[in-house]
Amino acid sequence: MDFAPDPTASPETSLVVTTFQTAGTLLIALLLRLLTRGIPGRFLSAWSAAWAALAVALVVLNLASVLAPQVPEHLVGWLARPALAGYCVCEYLFGFYLWAGCRAYATGAVVRRADWWLFALPAAFGVAAPALLPDLDALFPLHAAVFAGFCLIALLATARAHPETRQTAVGLRLVQFALAGLVLLFGHYAVVLGWRFATDPGRDLEYMHYSALYDALVETLLGFGMVVLGTDSVRRTLEAANRELAETNRRLAEVSDQLAIAARTDPLTGLLNRRAYDAMRADRAAGPFAGSVTVIDLNHLKRLNDEHGHPAGDAAIQFVARALRGHFRITDPVFRMGGDEFLVVMEGGRSAELAGRLEAVDVALRGLRLPGVAAPTDLVLAWGMADFETADGFEPAVARADQEMYACKTRRKAAALQT
Repeated sequence: MDFAPDPTASPETSLVVTTFQTAGTLLIALLLRLLTRGIPGRFLSAWSAAWAALAVALVVLNLASVLAPQVPEHLVGWLARPALAGYCVCEYLFGFYLWAGCRAYATGAVVRRADWWLFALPAAFGVAAPALLPDLDALFPLHAAVFAGFCLIALLATARAHPETRQTAVGLRLVQFALAGLVLLFGHYAVVLGWRFATDPGRDLEYMHYSALYDALVETLLGFGMVVLGTDSVRRTLEAANRELAETNRRLAEVSDQLAIAARTDPLTGLLNRRAYDAMRADRAAGPFAGSVTVIDLNHLKRLNDEHGHPAGDAAIQFVARALRGHFRITDPVFRMGGDEFLVVMEGGRSAELAGRLEAVDVALRGLRLPGVAAPTDLVLAWGMADFETADGFEPAVARADQEMYACKTRRKAAALQT
């Protein structure tokens, strides 16, 4: 009893070609299994299981071929029938997972319980036929027809796949070409071996001696196409993950920038806050730093809050901030130091220039409409100025400007009382 699709082939020839086929099948199963670690694709898992099932089928066939000559002639049938049953069932499992993987690749569908009838019926035939058929040579045409059917439905499942890249298209065409080849090859086996069994069972079909080699070549092409599709899916998955990571990093950078700005910005006015002031001092401590500084105070803010409410006081502070930004250079940092106190640094400037700008700010704060205040309101500022020539002289200049601001505040309050 021989275990090749062509019973007239020599055992040595059958063993060599099926061993070659088994080695290639195991390699493809291993490659697809490794690719499943790259992406959790259902189609890769199904294809990996398919090739593992085919490898088991071929191992069973090879073991039976090796052991058959070692057992008595009357026991060969007891070895052949279980071995062929295992071979058929494993090949049908290959066909089932082949179809499931192609469908998953094309549509993303998962294997459901109802799908298993597609395997159960052929598997029942694969178990029963070797035991019930009086002549095992009749099994091969029937088996080839069933296997060709699995390859056909797998080929039809790929028709719904839409290649996204050139590499995807190449891999998909390879798989489809190989599946079509298997359909034709095993359909040919079913017809030719069935015809020979019905007309002349002893007829020697020499080209069929290498049927396992034909199978291996087409299956290798199929496996190569699957590996191409698998690597392409891994590449696209990694590229998508990289794009998502880049977008996440960009958003994190934006949030970080926004947090950095918020940490140095006064929320009410949008001016720089005391933390920004401290950072500026630290940055300029080591290099050349000269210019003029002014300390500014909004008079009567407490009375405005007490008599008209905090919305009026907040609006007054915002008017001052807007006026300061509008009358100083964009390169002149304007700080809200807290409450009603502001500070402006004019690097490279002098007190005379500061005075002109502050007088313009003073004019801009007259006749303002504040929430809860019926009549237009004149906001009154007090300021002090000082020049500095070095970074070490900056803090003393701020102290002098602060003292001058308090003196100005006293003068303006006195003038307001006289008015």
